[in-house]
Amino acid sequence: ETYHFELVANESGAGIGRIALDYNIPIANAVLTTENDAQAIERIEEKASDAAKVAVECANLVNLLLEEQFEDEE
Repeated sequence: ETYHFELVANESGAGIGRIALDYNIPIANAVLTTENDAQAIERIEEKASDAAKVAVECANLVNLLLEEQFEDEE
């Protein structure tokens, strides 16, 4: 009867985005907005796996960019 699902999804995404921008850090958003426990259980493994992969890829990219910046300064 309410738009709680949309509100939670939008506000959590906006908050995560704001933190990423404010602190200049990549954040992998893996927030699940589900209607019940069964949906959460069905989605969590793939979502967590995807978020972990994204986090590692972002960390590797940041390290690569920092290495390139350091080499350019030498």
